[in-house]
Amino acid sequence: MSDNQKKLTRIGVFYDGNYFLHVSNYYAYHHERRGRLSIAGLHEFIRHKIAEEEQKDMHLCQIVDAHYFRGRLSAQEASTEGNRLFYDRLFDDILMMEGVTTHYLPVRTTFFGQRQERGIDVWMALEAFELALHKQFDVLVLIASDSDFVPLVRKLHTLGVRVMLFAWDYDFYY
Repeated sequence: MSDNQKKLTRIGVFYDGNYFLHVSNYYAYHHERRGRLSIAGLHEFIRHKIAEEEQKDMHLCQIVDAHYFRGRLSAQEASTEGNRLFYDRLFDDILMMEGVTTHYLPVRTTFFGQRQERGIDVWMALEAFELALHKQFDVLVLIASDSDFVPLVRKLHTLGVRVMLFAWDYDFYY
């Protein structure tokens, strides 16, 4: 057994929360299984896939940090939308129980009344880079779907951090 196969693989997981919410909603409302994704199950799957890639025992592949980034409505706005505030806090409880650190920025309402996340992807990229540097992740997992994170991946590679992208490809019609 090589030294690499005996060494702990430190994993950092970073969620683009808005994207993850859309994926979870797809499974909850449009997929035949009609259930939300399990954070614990997803983390186990990540560890399993990395162990498989690294050709080592899964017990040596550990998620040492997990972070969830999303824009969030103010309490006032959420309270006017039925049970939205309750379900947001319920999901926060699930994230906390799984050891996922949450990061929120306020959602802005545009001149045309549309809600927009502003700056959350930049914040996520900066945090991912800084934590990869300081906590010395071997693998950084991005749960995201857009190309906004390509510069992050390039920078992480210069540090020797391997990157795993988790994304879903599905079609459904309203």
